[in-house]
Amino acid sequence: MSWRFRQCGRLPTGSSPAEPGTAAILAASNRSWHTRHQTSGEPEMVLRITAFVALAIGVIGLTEAPVTSQEKKADAKPRPADQAKAKKALMELQDFIGVWNLEGTMKSGGESKAWKEKVSWGWKFQEGDSWITVDFAEGKGKHFSGGTLRYDVAKKKYVLALTGTDKVEQVFAGDLAKNGILKLERKDPKTGDLDRITMNTLAEGIRFQAKFTRQDGGKGPFSDLFAMNGNKDGESLAGGSKKPECIVSGGAASIPVQHAGKTYYVCCTGCRDEFNANPEKYVKK
Repeated sequence: MSWRFRQCGRLPTGSSPAEPGTAAILAASNRSWHTRHQTSGEPEMVLRITAFVALAIGVIGLTEAPVTSQEKKADAKPRPADQAKAKKALMELQDFIGVWNLEGTMKSGGESKAWKEKVSWGWKFQEGDSWITVDFAEGKGKHFSGGTLRYDVAKKKYVLALTGTDKVEQVFAGDLAKNGILKLERKDPKTGDLDRITMNTLAEGIRFQAKFTRQDGGKGPFSDLFAMNGNKDGESLAGGSKKPECIVSGGAASIPVQHAGKTYYVCCTGCRDEFNANPEKYVKK
């Protein structure tokens, strides 16, 4: 009878107890059964129930394991200090904000092709986080429909995620040079091609230019894919009077907003929405 208990109550060979107290519980149950069996002749069923309870305690111990550091990290929200750093870095690209009337050009089959495309850059704000969105021809651009531009504080990199006309997302990362040119790159995991985008503004933020190039297989010189150039909507190189400052981002503004009978200006629809949601926050600055 004692052999039967050990077969029922022991853990599989090579395994360890689910928790430190499980082995002790099993041993105590074994000793208790021998004592009771010699004096009272209790049925074997009681023994089996005791062993089952001991094992159940071990299982519960496993299911209540503490949360791992990775799980805590996944649930962690960005720190306010990091959010402020990201916004400050993106503010360096404030001249991008606005609507641009661009002309795209590319060479295909020995012929030059051109098209016109309206591209919009604007701010977005949510729970202390800040990023910039870009829209190509209201989602119907020749090569891209839209995307987001963020700043990765940990890696100290600008990250541009663009959605192609094939609905596949392409993620570029890079730096802002001292001359104001934003250079971003991505490597195609299948072909090894290295794609590069360079973007900057000219003429005090009135003109915008972007160039898309590719390095085949990640080696050798870069070849041109296409370029986009043009002026900000409503602007001309002749210049004019200085525009008011965006009350949210600090850049040049042209969109009026109202609060408490006063008129303020913002640079994009994202800043307009942010101001309307939190007017007192910005009026008190």
